[in-house]
Amino acid sequence: MVGNTTIVPRAWAEAVAKPEIDEVRSLKSGAVLNVRRLIRAFRYERAILMRQKLKSLVKANGTRLVCANCGVPVYLACSTSKRFFFRHRHEDGSCPAVTRTGFTEAEIRAMKYRGNQESEPHKRIKLLVLRSLSADPRFADVVSEQTWRSSEGLSGLRRPDVSARLENLRLAFEVQLSTSFLNVVLSRREFYRSERAALVWVLPNFHPNYRRMTDDDILFSNNSNIFVVDDSTAAASEAAGAFMIKCWHRKPVIDGDQIVDEWVERLVFWDELKVDVDLQTVQAFDYSSEAAKLLEQIKSAKLARVAAQNEAAERAKIARENELRELVFGFVLNDDDEHMGRHERWLAINDRLLTHGCGLEGKYPDLMKVTRLVHLVMSAKSGKPVGFKYKNLVEIGHHLFHQHPDLLLAYGFMLRAFGTKSVLDRDDRTGRWAAKVREERSSFLSDAKYKMAADEERLLAFLSQGASRKPANDNRDQDGGRAAA
Repeated sequence: MVGNTTIVPRAWAEAVAKPEIDEVRSLKSGAVLNVRRLIRAFRYERAILMRQKLKSLVKANGTRLVCANCGVPVYLACSTSKRFFFRHRHEDGSCPAVTRTGFTEAEIRAMKYRGNQESEPHKRIKLLVLRSLSADPRFADVVSEQTWRSSEGLSGLRRPDVSARLENLRLAFEVQLSTSFLNVVLSRREFYRSERAALVWVLPNFHPNYRRMTDDDILFSNNSNIFVVDDSTAAASEAAGAFMIKCWHRKPVIDGDQIVDEWVERLVFWDELKVDVDLQTVQAFDYSSEAAKLLEQIKSAKLARVAAQNEAAERAKIARENELRELVFGFVLNDDDEHMGRHERWLAINDRLLTHGCGLEGKYPDLMKVTRLVHLVMSAKSGKPVGFKYKNLVEIGHHLFHQHPDLLLAYGFMLRAFGTKSVLDRDDRTGRWAAKVREERSSFLSDAKYKMAADEERLLAFLSQGASRKPANDNRDQDGGRAAA
């Protein structure tokens, strides 16, 4: 285990300290991408899958990313410490970035498997696979090292460690003991896909805290499932009369606002496995689907929390506004005749109103203005004069026409909002009010005298809880005179 680096699958991927290629260009978007930032955008498991995808493209003479310096296609590679970098598909010395040095992949593979001698551990695991499959009478044509020739014209041939057939499904079992180049993994997967057969990688042992690069290539491309055959699984298969295999898989769980993984080890019957020849996956647990469900749960929980927080904040805001509104109404309507102290209290209240964006502006905010606005709101709401020395709502209207025309529109909107316009209509026995409105109607929107000062308009809207403004769904001409008429 010395020297092995194992990365948590959901950890963010990291680039090597000094990548030779520091920028790549996307042929799809044309954008030049910083390599370190690009790599850090992926979680480790996704980087492994992206590495496989880009390598497959390069093998098929396809290109998604090229070196920003020389334009040669590149693919994602991984160091022994599982840090990522980009490597040229080929190098001819024309690019300052040198990513291919030393022995070639073919030379390393030749040294690694010199003499093509099969190790004893490899033979032993093959025999265990043969024993396990032979224990299940449903599996036919169970053989070792039988040559498969391509039926689709692909170059070369394959000789799986063990092959078998289950009804119409052909199976190829490959025992993986040592590290393999990614090319080997990808080539075998593509070959068996073309043959409409399922490739099953088998390990002699596995531990999630000690994973080789080849283990990760197999694990993540198989939806985070990996299989082990050993003495105990062979014995279990023979005892059950059915093929059994040990499966390690990741299981996502929610921890706060994120997903973390638990690792599960269990013995499974072959019938429990889902085989997908097109994707070349054999899995006991659908990790990606389960993780997607949990992500939706986390998202929903976050949205619910935000909604609850917003609702609580809105309730608190409304409570504060109601308290301040009641303070203003109480202050105006409960006049205690203490003029000096009253003015100081008004300044303090107006300061609070200003913090809510609805106070009167200026160094000396007029106490009479807020008094008038409060009386107008109360009169419109109650259907009778409050604070005005008039007999009814019509007389208040005539007063506004002559003394405070800027309040006329708001007065009309409030009468409609509070449902007291019918009271005004009843009080207009002579029809003088209606006639006056008809005469001035064309001027309500154009004449500046009918426009309130901005700070007074905001204060009145606050005091009336928006009743002094035209309703948002009201498509009629914005004239309070018509509203009041």
